[in-house]
Amino acid sequence: MPEINFIKRLEAAPKVKTQIHALAPPAASAKALLAFAQAFGVESQRAEQAQDPAKFTYTAGQHVVTLFKASGALRYQDQTRWQVDDGKANLKIADAEAQKLALELVRKHKLAPSSDFKLLKVTRLTVGDGSAETKRSTERVIDVGVAFQRTVGGVPVDGPGGKLIVYIDQKGELTGFDRIWRPIKAVQAPVRALQDPKAAAEDLRRYWASHDTGHIDVEDMRFGYFELGYQDTQRVLQPAYIMLLRLVSPESPDGQSPISMRSVHVFPAATNAVGRFMPPPKKLVQQPARKG
Repeated sequence: MPEINFIKRLEAAPKVKTQIHALAPPAASAKALLAFAQAFGVESQRAEQAQDPAKFTYTAGQHVVTLFKASGALRYQDQTRWQVDDGKANLKIADAEAQKLALELVRKHKLAPSSDFKLLKVTRLTVGDGSAETKRSTERVIDVGVAFQRTVGGVPVDGPGGKLIVYIDQKGELTGFDRIWRPIKAVQAPVRALQDPKAAAEDLRRYWASHDTGHIDVEDMRFGYFELGYQDTQRVLQPAYIMLLRLVSPESPDGQSPISMRSVHVFPAATNAVGRFMPPPKKLVQQPARKG
């Protein structure tokens, strides 16, 4: 069993009102994608439509719109400008100004209701320029991404889902966005009570007991609704305890440095939770005794 070290933990269940929400099935079809492209203003008679097992794609010149089948998530990219370096752009935009521009674009294109999200972070994509003659290097910002986090009843939505990221260029114009935001159909059930976070910590210990890991650092533990990723099917949005992990391999007998990797453990927080988030844990396999 790996050693588990909690760098940060929740000491008690938060005193917030939460519910278990039934999610609407994703409206993912070629027809729905075309309707969005028309409303978004990138429809073209010369556009190409395609699909694969995971998604529908609509391509009109440099404009590419993608609709993911499992989640209903949308992605748009102007491939001539999204994260493209023109050799001279340098976006000197403060976080507050970037947020203001992004909010204007969200409202213009009706990407999400403004009452249902909060600013998560502002990111910048930088490129380096160097001169062999002067031995000097400089960095330029060629892309700014403003990430918003979904909230439900004031409670944040954690996980790969529940996010809207708006990308803007030097002129403050939209070059792309990613939106994974499953619509709520109805309240399936009120949360009767929240479990003690200690139950989540114990679930973590049981789950990872069979994994070949030297030790686990729980770098953060937080509470919120949990929404899955682009290619995941999800029918219920419910509160959870989310633990961000750093897994460190056992010490190698040949002296090699341990390997570390990031992971996450999610535990349903409601006493009347629906199902689980984590896949079934690995089963311990008993090794046969050696003879001789």
